Amino acid sequence: MGAGRRSHGARAVGLLVVLATSLAVVSAAQAHGSTKVVRYHGYKLTVPSAWPVFGLAARPTTCVRFNRHAVYLGLPGSQQQCPGAAAGRTEAILVEPSRAGRHPSVLPGAQRAAAEISVPGQRVIVLGTWAKDPGVIQRALGLRSLGALRADSVRTPGAHVARARATTAGTYAGLGFDSCSAPSAAAMSAWASSPYHAVGIYIGGTNVACSQPNLSAEWVSEETAAGWHLIPTYVGLQAGNACGGCATINPKSAASEGSAAASDAVTQAGALGIAPGNPIYYDMEGYATGSSTTPVVLKFLSAWTQELHTLGYQSGVYSSGDSGIRDLANAEGTSFIEPDDIWIARWNDEQNTSDPVVPSTDWVNHQRIHQYAGGHNTTYGGYTMNIDSNYLDGATAGGSCYGQVPDGTFVSVTGTGAVYRVAGGAPLFVSDWSAVGGPQPVALLTSQQFQSLCAVPVNGTFLMTSTGAVYRVAGGAPINIPNWDVFGGMQPYVAIDEWDLANLGNPITHLEPVPANGTVVEGLPSRKYWTFARGRRMFSGARAGVVAVADAGLAPFRTVPCVVPRLTHVTFPQAKSALAKADCRLGKVARPHHWYRFHKLRVFWQIPIGGRRHAAGWLVGIKMR
Repeated sequence: MGAGRRSHGARAVGLLVVLATSLAVVSAAQAHGSTKVVRYHGYKLTVPSAWPVFGLAARPTTCVRFNRHAVYLGLPGSQQQCPGAAAGRTEAILVEPSRAGRHPSVLPGAQRAAAEISVPGQRVIVLGTWAKDPGVIQRALGLRSLGALRADSVRTPGAHVARARATTAGTYAGLGFDSCSAPSAAAMSAWASSPYHAVGIYIGGTNVACSQPNLSAEWVSEETAAGWHLIPTYVGLQAGNACGGCATINPKSAASEGSAAASDAVTQAGALGIAPGNPIYYDMEGYATGSSTTPVVLKFLSAWTQELHTLGYQSGVYSSGDSGIRDLANAEGTSFIEPDDIWIARWNDEQNTSDPVVPSTDWVNHQRIHQYAGGHNTTYGGYTMNIDSNYLDGATAGGSCYGQVPDGTFVSVTGTGAVYRVAGGAPLFVSDWSAVGGPQPVALLTSQQFQSLCAVPVNGTFLMTSTGAVYRVAGGAPINIPNWDVFGGMQPYVAIDEWDLANLGNPITHLEPVPANGTVVEGLPSRKYWTFARGRRMFSGARAGVVAVADAGLAPFRTVPCVVPRLTHVTFPQAKSALAKADCRLGKVARPHHWYRFHKLRVFWQIPIGGRRHAAGWLVGIKMR
């Protein structure tokens, strides 16, 4: 990533994968006027003469990236020398040999299409991307049309590892790095001796530029098990003046495009074994702020966050401190949904998470990452990579108790008769086989294996009893769901013994009567956020670890009232902080037109007045001057 950088990619609109058969012969390119012929294993391409051709067998460290015009021949190497950041797509082609049991080097998150071309001989895979000129790819491959190609025959990275261990979120404080292409397992092992213990990975998006030959669900499982913290990153649509021509947000459909990006990001994350509860960071490259850009970006990112929350994931946003992060910090009103975490790009070589444009009262609960250095070469254990360097004190995806035993499995500790069913990684007691449909096969665990399971189900786990009652776990406690409508229909759940719900707090149920202190939930359909403390809920802004639950299920938990603070003469950031602490919400904000001086303004009027007591989340309007 590189907020504010200019990529050579144009507006990306497609990705093509062609399966073809051919002879196993490589020939040199032959010039034909403004085009040249490139042959690989007997397969012939006709491409513009100016396009460079890279033979990957002879140059295995070549970075296969699709934001530059080029032809790549062979399998992408596991140790590519890629830049620390790259974004965007343009016309480019990769031709690689097909191997049984191996999926193509597909770029995650892009539009996809596939076709088979019958030519005697061995099979090769041809992958092409296009931006403003799909005709170049069409002519290069000798196709009559790209529109008739099938879009359902390309597998995403990670899909071939169906049972890799899923990861759950945690917070990490320390150094991390990100690189355009996920490093090989060997490089990751060598870098275990480095001061870096977190790594950014590009999981998808229309503007992902580099190939990902190493990234898979197996890679994610192995690296998190080795102790690495992951920063899943999605490079989707960009602001209109960013990224030198990347695919851009349509101002008229910014909200729907933000939701669609989140939905696709969740699909890509799931294929990699990154489960609900984890963060996904949106890479919004640096852009020129202003009245024609800022509102569009904020509407897009608000929808991104809202959809991620609905789907059970945390939301993060990466951007330049002087564009996207500044706009997020200045966002006002009640309609904007803030991300749980921010990733600030400011290359000042300072290993901390403070920033001049972000008030010290915002994103303070281990919710920040700071990219303090741009692309530079670094070597550990004999492996050199071009990386961006980061200091983290925020949410990451990493190895955890979840996924050691698949959900739904019945388990028992060797030598004991007690039976449990795993739900959200935790063992929930089975008092009677009839409550779970009758006797089932039981997996025997050692005492050590049993103790390594989760103490309570991970946030977002759905449970259903034999009576049909449905719950979602937040902070270890089950919160009732009257019906599935607020989640858009039935979701995957684990059927459990109703005895566990009747005995909350009993150690063998592994369920708590109230959510743990600090648990943040989002009520649906109200979209109100609540933080739990000592069994009571207080109004909250969106924070790390949010879990979407039904409003009706929150009714049994008492609320802390809003006691309106006195805001006269305080700055806007101070007003926001005071309202949040008082369990109130910021309502309408009146201010002069010179918004660029906004942080110098102070409150001189508020309604209701300070000292009044209202229901939690009461709206407080302010006027600035």
